Amino acid sequence: MAIIARLLRSHFYHRVDCNLWVSRAMKINCLALDHTILPIEVREKIAFSREDSIQFLSQFRHRYQIDDALLLSTCNRTELYILAKNSHIGFEILDSILETWQQERGFRVPVRCAAIHPHKVAVKRLVRVAAGLESQIIGESEILGQVRVAKELSDEAGVSGKVILRLWERALRCGKRVRSETRLGDGALSVAYGALRIARKIHGSLDGLSFGIIGAGEISELVLKNLEGVKNKKLTILNRSPERAELLAARFGGEAGSLDKLSATVSKSDVVICSTGSQAPILKEKELAAEIVNRRKSLLLVDLGLPRDIEPGCGNLPQVFLHNLDDLARLIEENLDERRNAIPEALEIVDHEAHRFELWLSGLRSEPALLALRNAMKEACDLELELLKDEVDSETHEHLRVLLHRLVKRVLHKPTEDLRSQGEDLEPRFLQRLESLFQLEDRAEGEDSS
Repeated sequence: MAIIARLLRSHFYHRVDCNLWVSRAMKINCLALDHTILPIEVREKIAFSREDSIQFLSQFRHRYQIDDALLLSTCNRTELYILAKNSHIGFEILDSILETWQQERGFRVPVRCAAIHPHKVAVKRLVRVAAGLESQIIGESEILGQVRVAKELSDEAGVSGKVILRLWERALRCGKRVRSETRLGDGALSVAYGALRIARKIHGSLDGLSFGIIGAGEISELVLKNLEGVKNKKLTILNRSPERAELLAARFGGEAGSLDKLSATVSKSDVVICSTGSQAPILKEKELAAEIVNRRKSLLLVDLGLPRDIEPGCGNLPQVFLHNLDDLARLIEENLDERRNAIPEALEIVDHEAHRFELWLSGLRSEPALLALRNAMKEACDLELELLKDEVDSETHEHLRVLLHRLVKRVLHKPTEDLRSQGEDLEPRFLQRLESLFQLEDRAEGEDSS
């Protein structure tokens, strides 16, 4: 051990390159614009389609030379997570992006510091989002699918780095655990449920009503699932690509078609529920006014899109009732008590998964040091073995090589575990910690005195 300590002292200190520590300073920051700070008329201005998301992330990668990012854009939020060289740089990048969005899209964030979050808050935020704790409707299940899609977009844009990928995995795991281990997701509380609850309030019963389902995505599918128990209903499902509408019609019954049939469908429907992903309204006040001139029964329009699918002015027309996502959130607020009771249990899972990510990240940050330590020890062994090469036969030399490498592995096991556990405190104390662990001064002196 004295030989190893002596050689470690002479070779290791000169081999640690400060560039190995760059990864230790890297932090995750996030820009979070959601329903808690922005109303729906502002959120729709910053909603990203799939194509827009990929284009933005690709441009972001080229401009900032960052290949570890995640953009999550849903009806409740637009959030950007990035891995930057340090928190200061991360904040500056996100602040610049926020300013650009505000200028280009015509909105202002009331409190700037409420939108940009440092590392620990950002990490826990994505985990909370996947758990449904940051949703307008606490515990809603759609968010898990949306988080999965965000990862696909990062893959396509070339910004799926290993750090945010691991955070994404932990967030997804947390979301699944919260829904299986707590009652946070219990009960039929979703935008689909809210839409049909409004329909019951206006029409009394859903039986025998005509429904126009505009859009054929996950939310529309959830609406159709909630309608399965309704008797004598008439369904018309429209979509920009009629093939998807036909698949849903085959599964749930009803007619299918393209958006060309929108006017005719609205005219014959009692309830129209829209969720298309269009970047502009597809149902406009002037056109609707012409369609309902002679209408004598109520028409309920439920807009689940973001950006909104229905012009707000449609709600001012006679016999027309218009509700959007924010209206639905207020409506079902009274039914959230049972889910709120599950929040403490869900938060324990969030804390656990966030902590597991931080432990992994701390280990990742210590890897350069551990690699340098292993290399130095290996070189020390090789040097000593080289000195013995002419003094022992080849068989003995090989036995010594195996013995030394086994000894090094055993000696390094405890220090390696200790270094990995240091996390944020490792860098400033590293050399002192290393000297203390191996007692390099004492062992070197012992070797010299012998």
